[in-house]
Amino acid sequence: MGDYLRLLTVNDRDIPLATLQRAVPNVAIWSVDHPGTLGNYLAIGPELNALQSVWATIERNPVGPNTLGAEEVAEFIDSLESGGPPSAVRWLSDYLETIRAIYAIRIYPEGIIDHPEAEDAVYAVRSALRNAVGGIGQWDGQGFTNEDDRLIWCDPRMNLHGKKEAAVLNESTGEWIPIDLNLEDPDELAQFLRGEHPRKLRPR
Repeated sequence: MGDYLRLLTVNDRDIPLATLQRAVPNVAIWSVDHPGTLGNYLAIGPELNALQSVWATIERNPVGPNTLGAEEVAEFIDSLESGGPPSAVRWLSDYLETIRAIYAIRIYPEGIIDHPEAEDAVYAVRSALRNAVGGIGQWDGQGFTNEDDRLIWCDPRMNLHGKKEAAVLNESTGEWIPIDLNLEDPDELAQFLRGEHPRKLRPR
């Protein structure tokens, strides 16, 4: 799990705290006072208000003129040419221009190391966010996912590992072709980065 998991969405509506709390009823999620982001900064952990043992934090950054969110989107767009596939670069370049809010989930490895349930809880909260507002994902150390949460773009300079649910865009139809991708197989990864359907993989 990377230090940051982000959800980038075209939907700028607020999500009630209770919606996230219902996603993980046995885990504490609470609002934290934070300069400039009052009401938009949440903590996830085993015990209410126990900041010393927090597992993750969630910060909502609106995207508009002269905002931190807009700066982040610009950085993401600038980074796209360092990876592929080319079809995903073109799709993401257009999609990112429409983003209205970024939910940044910061993981605290020292907080989750002794809590095997922590990762599942963080992913459950991310799923609740995604179900509420939709959007695409950005994962530190992996890349971008599409609206179906499948990996569609990565930078080969990243520390890529494991098998991922991925997708390749058919630009003639606008449809995503779902595949399972082994990021540790150089041939599969090279074909994916070129936008080719890896020959060893079957569409799912």
